[in-house]
Amino acid sequence: MSQSFAKSSARERITQVVESWFLTEPLLFAAWTMHDVVERPSLATIRVGRGKIEFNPDFIRSLRRDQLRSVLGFEAMRILLGHPYARQQPKAELSYQASNLTVQECLRTKLPIPRPRDVLGDERFDNQYFEFYYRELAERASHDEPADDDPDDPDAPDSSKDDSSKQEPSGDRADPPQPDDEGEAGQDSPDENDSDDSDGQPSGSSDAASTLDAYSDPDRVGMENTGRWDNDDLKRDEINAAVREAAQSDGWGTVGGQAKEQLMATLHPKLDYRGVLRNFRQSVLSVRRRLTRMKPSRRYGFAQMGSRYDFTTKLLFAVDVSGSMGHRDLQLGFSVVSHFFRYGVESVDVIWFDEDVRCEPLTLRRARSAFEVSGRGGTNFAPVIDYIDQHRDYDGLIIFTDGYAPVPPKPQNTRTRILWLFKDEATHRQMHQGLRPLGRAAFLKESAR
Repeated sequence: MSQSFAKSSARERITQVVESWFLTEPLLFAAWTMHDVVERPSLATIRVGRGKIEFNPDFIRSLRRDQLRSVLGFEAMRILLGHPYARQQPKAELSYQASNLTVQECLRTKLPIPRPRDVLGDERFDNQYFEFYYRELAERASHDEPADDDPDDPDAPDSSKDDSSKQEPSGDRADPPQPDDEGEAGQDSPDENDSDDSDGQPSGSSDAASTLDAYSDPDRVGMENTGRWDNDDLKRDEINAAVREAAQSDGWGTVGGQAKEQLMATLHPKLDYRGVLRNFRQSVLSVRRRLTRMKPSRRYGFAQMGSRYDFTTKLLFAVDVSGSMGHRDLQLGFSVVSHFFRYGVESVDVIWFDEDVRCEPLTLRRARSAFEVSGRGGTNFAPVIDYIDQHRDYDGLIIFTDGYAPVPPKPQNTRTRILWLFKDEATHRQMHQGLRPLGRAAFLKESAR
């Protein structure tokens, strides 16, 4: 078996691994067989996108059987999670790194790809999802970027080294000489220093871009390997159908519990709080009609006064400042207020509460990023409900909270619409059913699935 694998072409090696999945890894096998497998020597390693799996034959031949199995399984899981077909982000290198962290957390392979805790420095980053990792990486990258690049600064990084380490897009690289399949067996002769589990593979490759280190390095191959990622609803539906079939028939193979949770989560569309905010804003908009000679009547022109409509929406934003709400949670909550100044809302009244309402309303006519708040006790929603019962002129109330409090009584005020905005998905799942009679609910930050 070892001799057969050693003499096989790159495509044959891939086929041997994938065919071995037919009985043992039906879900990975299904993901792989949805794609055309294309040899592309101009690539550095291997990539997925637009219905194709493209590979550099030199890279494939440089891998031992166990390494190849891990790489192909890694790409199959990337397909199943939908990263090449639904998860576009502005920065290619960070997208690739976030995808790698997500897949590695699902599979825990022996590939030289770190776990999130190794990159982000804390175990609390375990078992998260693609968008979460991308946001964390992007935020840290923005903090690390220098203010400007001074070529005369002796402490500035050497850009020539950075540029040389990055992989150029596939269209700009010259294709390296590629032997045909008949000559590959001769190049696969084992080195006398290889270990027994190497299957007769050479221990490395002279091309640094055709190594596992390059495959795991977003700076080298991130742009190239995400270059064909694009929204594709049809392919995503096809992948989701395979995941559903695996769930119904217990056809997971050796896919572990964390990977199962991630895959099942892809079947359910995530709640877009921005869409909920837009719909809520539209539902509470109110206008006042007034006559003016500065605008002609549509029917009679300047012979009659025209109409002008002014928005008169009055919105109340209540922020939970209890001890369980962290500083970053409060910053995130207050940042939501800015969405309502873009159209249709001229001012927002803000109050904060814990066991009681802690301030008089603060009227904002533009977005603000800093507030001084008091409180930090427990959480009680009842004082906020009492507040809108006493002040019935509000069109809408948004309560931003972590949700750890009893469900309050239904308000007597039926005019003011209520939106419950939870800081994360976990508290939303716990509370939204009980709060449904009082209004709609959404959450800002998704939790691990």
